[in-house]
Amino acid sequence: MIIDSLEHASKYKFGPAWEKTFEFLAKVDPAIEEGKHIIDGDNVFALVSEYKTKDYDKGRFEAHRKYVDIQFLISGREKLGYASLQALEEETPYDSERDVEFLKDLPEVPSISTLIPGIFMAFFPQDGHMPGLAYDKPEPVKKIVIKIAINAL
Repeated sequence: MIIDSLEHASKYKFGPAWEKTFEFLAKVDPAIEEGKHIIDGDNVFALVSEYKTKDYDKGRFEAHRKYVDIQFLISGREKLGYASLQALEEETPYDSERDVEFLKDLPEVPSISTLIPGIFMAFFPQDGHMPGLAYDKPEPVKKIVIKIAINAL
């Protein structure tokens, strides 16, 4: 997992797909419409959504095998949980079509970090993450999740 500011993204040398991701984020119009936005075919695309954050007890850990998730807020505040896959156990088996499995946390306390505009979080296949958590109380957010194919890095 990586947590950093958008201005530092170029310090990570993961190749052209990574660079295209952060070029997109640096130029994104806050009025971008919800939905899927193609950046580089199936290798890099953005999913834009607006929703209300939720309390921790309503969250679910997830993990992906084919894509890295880059989470970036346009507006609002959100907390995200993080735990390595070894600290989680399967709740819903991996769905290869949707590239997601849902997990539940074991007694170890996961790490909780705050996401605000200008900061990104990158989650790799070994990273379980629980997005969409309320900062203090549920609030509306606008978010971009960029999917980078593992084989494009």
